Amino acid sequence: MNMALIVKDTLPRKNFSAISQLGHKALNLALGHAAALGPRLSPGLVEGLVADVEKLGDVVPSAKQARSESVAATSAQNVALAEGHTRVRQVRAAVRRAKAPADVKRGFGVGRRTRPHVVSDVKAAIQQILDRAKEKPAEAEALGIVKKDLDGLALSLAAITDADTKQEQKRASAPLTTQQRNRIGNRILAAVARIEGAGRLEFANDPVKRATFEALGARPRIRRKVDAGSGTTEVVVSG
Repeated sequence: MNMALIVKDTLPRKNFSAISQLGHKALNLALGHAAALGPRLSPGLVEGLVADVEKLGDVVPSAKQARSESVAATSAQNVALAEGHTRVRQVRAAVRRAKAPADVKRGFGVGRRTRPHVVSDVKAAIQQILDRAKEKPAEAEALGIVKKDLDGLALSLAAITDADTKQEQKRASAPLTTQQRNRIGNRILAAVARIEGAGRLEFANDPVKRATFEALGARPRIRRKVDAGSGTTEVVVSG
């Protein structure tokens, strides 16, 4: 009975360039020794590895692009929030400086805390001003709040809403693309490990051929310097 590949969504333990190289090396060995390794490998494993190696070249750039777009969308949202919050502050300042009655100040949100980087806070503050001005247009005009100001607030509200929607869409798509990339990378590593194991078993008594399969799982060799008292000795160990 052949075991299915166990694949996770987590970031692979190797970088994607190394994974691609390993995938190609494993494919060359599997195809070159297809007759010998066939009974030891799950049906479709080699074909799946061929497809995954090809896909990896597409999904890695896609994941980077999705992340980049998510960052850009967040930046656009921050700009819209900053502009909207500034407009709110200036309207409230004008109302406060006009010595408006307490109920009028409350109507325009004077004294109400509005966090500048929180979408719901800024949108609510803008909407409150627009609603008050619509309900009491003469009052707004008396305070010096004219159509130009209200149009600017309405545009800011629309920009924040649009930027927030796009930002959420990009934020949602980025992890999905990244997970797809990670799964393909991990699936390639799992297939490489199966091919390595099959080669080790098949060529257990052929050190030359076996070594080519063992190399698939070899860890990088790390050079460390060891102080031997009178001098320094360089030792090579497996990573």
